[in-house]
Formats: sequence, structure tokens, C-alpha cells
Amino acid sequence: MKKKNKGFLLATAATGAAAFAPGAMAADLPAKAPAPVVVPAASWAGWYIGAHAGVAWHQAHTADIYTGIIGSSATGTGFIGGGQIGYNWQRGNFVFGIEADGSWLNAKAENTNTVPDGTYGTEHNIRWMSTVRSRFGLAVGDTMAYVTGGVAFGGVKNRELFGSAGEISQSKTRVGWTVGGGIEHMWSRNFTIALEGLFVDLGRSNVVQPGGLGFNKTTRFHNQAVIGRLKANYKW
Repeated sequence: MKKKNKGFLLATAATGAAAFAPGAMAADLPAKAPAPVVVPAASWAGWYIGAHAGVAWHQAHTADIYTGIIGSSATGTGFIGGGQIGYNWQRGNFVFGIEADGSWLNAKAENTNTVPDGTYGTEHNIRWMSTVRSRFGLAVGDTMAYVTGGVAFGGVKNRELFGSAGEISQSKTRVGWTVGGGIEHMWSRNFTIALEGLFVDLGRSNVVQPGGLGFNKTTRFHNQAVIGRLKANYKW
């Protein structure tokens, strides 16, 4: 009787050990790593409107074509401020858009020298500027980096001073181009802030004045600007 009980106990123990073994082996296996969590980009699609302010660096060149002289350069730094409106389309993390803005500037560039005979040199002023640009951005979460470029318009006044002999001046709207980029952050669902830099070239323009003996005097002006500005937008 004792031998039968002993055999029964041994068989029961062996069966329990076999049942426990798979669980023990599974416990020794390394845990499967969780799948990476992909953070979807915030929605940038739709209309937005806002304001901007910053600094404009104005550089201008003057060349007296009729004398064969290369000419002179003048620089100036001042404030820029205005507003913008735009629309974005979004496909995944890629954002495409178009933006138009208008700005007022006081970045006057001049290179003058005043003597008893009067003032000699050049003065240049971009009084206002507007751009229409396309934008292409890559959004990661609630932040987007983008590049931008398009057409630029500006109200420009140029003067070349010859002391008591007078001056050559020109005031007109110039058309050129602009390119740049920036970083924009979605502060909330409806508000964004951005830091943007632009290079603007308003092209060359000539002023022709009749000279003596039928010889025309031609002066060429060239205006450029580098802009850094902070933007705030409301989107809906």
C-alpha cells in the first residue's frame, strides 16, 4: 500500500512540473518592445491673419553710367512693421501655403557729405513694401520649419546730390523678388508665433537727364533689404 501511494505522489509531482515548465520558460523570454508612438502633426490647414514687427537692413547702390564710374553704396537699419494674411494646405507632415503681407519701413540708407558748397552723396528710402509668397514647410508636432519665396513690391525714393549743382531723384514703385525662411510654433489651436527672415531685391532702375551737347546723363539705382521679423497669427 505504501509503494502505491509513493508512486502516485511521484507521478503527480512530475505532472505538475511539466505543466509549470512552459510558464517558467515564457517568463524567462525578453518582453516585446512596444511599438513606437508617432506624434501626428498639428493641423495647420486653413486661413490665418496676423501682424509682424522687426528690423530691416537696407542696402543701396548708385552708379553714374555716363561717367563710367562704378558708383557708391549706402546702408541703413530701421524698423519694419505691418500685417499678413495667408492660407495653408496640409498633407501629413507637409504644409503648403500662400501668404501676402504689407509693411511700413523707416530704414533710410545714405552716404552723404556736407560742405560749404552743399551736400554731396546719395540718399535712399524704401517707404513701404509688400510681398506675395508661396510657403513650403515640414511640421513636427506643433512646430513647423519652412522656406518661402515670391514677388516683392516697394515704394522707393532715390536721390543723388551734387551740392549747389542740384540733384538727380526718383520716386517710384519697384517690383522685384524675395526669398527666405522661418520657424513657426502653434501656441494654441488658434494662435501661432513665427520668427522669419527675408532677402528682398527690388531691382535696378535708371534715371536719364539731358546733358550738354545732346549727351544724356544716366544714373542707376539698386535697392535691396534684409528683414528679420517676429510674426503673430490667428488661424481658424
